[in-house]
Amino acid sequence: MSSAALVVGAFVAALLVLILVPLSFSYIDYYDYGLVQRKTTGAVDVDNVYTSGRYMLGPDKKFVKYQADAHVESFENFGVFSATLSNESIGLEFWVDVDFTFFLVEEEIGLLHKQLARNYRNVILSRASEGIKNAAAQDVTFTEFFQNRSEVELLFRKAVQDRWDVAPSLHCELDQFHLGRIRIPQSVARKQLESKVQNERNQREEFSQRAQIEREQTQVEVNKINLSTNKELRTAHAEASLIKTKAIARAKLIKAQAQINGTSLLLEAAGIESQDHKTVFSYIKTLRDREQLSIDVSYLSEDNVLRTNPL
Repeated sequence: MSSAALVVGAFVAALLVLILVPLSFSYIDYYDYGLVQRKTTGAVDVDNVYTSGRYMLGPDKKFVKYQADAHVESFENFGVFSATLSNESIGLEFWVDVDFTFFLVEEEIGLLHKQLARNYRNVILSRASEGIKNAAAQDVTFTEFFQNRSEVELLFRKAVQDRWDVAPSLHCELDQFHLGRIRIPQSVARKQLESKVQNERNQREEFSQRAQIEREQTQVEVNKINLSTNKELRTAHAEASLIKTKAIARAKLIKAQAQINGTSLLLEAAGIESQDHKTVFSYIKTLRDREQLSIDVSYLSEDNVLRTNPL
């Protein structure tokens, strides 16, 4: 072989080395995971996951890369419905802002590629939105959105992670989760205001009716008290009149007995024993006791008698 051929062969070999050696190295940055893929067939080795570094894979191989650092996602003006106490209608509509981050599980990157490939982000976001909507409609009432924000945030976070863990798993873990602004559409706010106003009107009417009932019941109680008072007064007057009548009758009886005894003693002291005389005495005494009759009784002495000579 001539020296020229050797020179050409050496040159070609050196050229191939200069071309193929750089092509044999593949690089992975710190923010990526890598799976080896054969360029000629497109086959991917899902058994080994590579992290940051420089690897000599050969000119026919390269890395299929997946994000190793945090995926930052946001749902702006995300529409959800609140829970309702009735099975006949849905709750009220809300707009919420949700920000969250997640990490892919390093050991499961091969399974992630095998099951979802490069569409994993869309599937993860789709399941996250489903979890938040379902949790809001089932467990969060209208007032809880504003009065228990921290509890609602924890509920949404758990709902997202639980939805991701449902088979087939999405091979990711939720990191940061933040519930931002909560807004009510104008139409819903207007209906809610009208509902509150109507509730106030209903309460006012109920209060008025209760007040009227209270007044009527009070009037009934007043009438009962007045009737009871009148009854007591009439009973007291009747009893007092009865006592007074009995007292007067007893007084008259005592007086009559005293008069009888006094008359008997008087007649006995005066020596009046004849029944006729007693009758006359009683008659004169009766006439004297009459208030309408005025009677004077006088006695004639011997000096007041005009004496005449007998014929």
